[in-house]
Amino acid sequence: MKDIKRNKRGKESDRIVLEIIKDYPGFSQYEIAKKLKSSSGLIDGTIRRLLKQREIFIRVVERNGRRANLIYPKDQKPSELLEVPIDLLKIGNPLWDRNAFIYALDSSTIGVSGKELSKWEEVSCFHKKISLKKEKSKIELEIPKDFQRFYNLEKKHRTVSINGNNILITVSGDIVEEKKYPS
Repeated sequence: MKDIKRNKRGKESDRIVLEIIKDYPGFSQYEIAKKLKSSSGLIDGTIRRLLKQREIFIRVVERNGRRANLIYPKDQKPSELLEVPIDLLKIGNPLWDRNAFIYALDSSTIGVSGKELSKWEEVSCFHKKISLKKEKSKIELEIPKDFQRFYNLEKKHRTVSINGNNILITVSGDIVEEKKYPS
């Protein structure tokens, strides 16, 4: 009887944690536990089950000499794609229609805007006009190949934030390995 109850609780916690991982891809185990006001041990068990079920993968990132295990859903988009929920941007104006403007602001920051920004153009190493795909709930754009190479996005961790009506991508930390459950 205890095993049946434990199994039901396990499935429920798996469902809840998987929702958090889908809503906040790249959270660490600690951040998930904090978000759910739960113990790290409970979250660890859930993450192990989800990894075994192939529902998630873990990206090990090294930043400032410290390693962090960042957790992603199995269907995480490739690093060259960027999706941003529309409700985070000020879509009411003509910005974010068909095109966006992407700027290499410095060695660790990419700026994306719905309009040309002369201040960003002045300080950027290079910039480009790119097309975007707009859906009901999000915009999607592909980071150009020259930006991918310059920032080595295939091997780097990135954090996306919204600043007013602009997107900032901070590139930091080396991806050391990815953990997936073996086939």
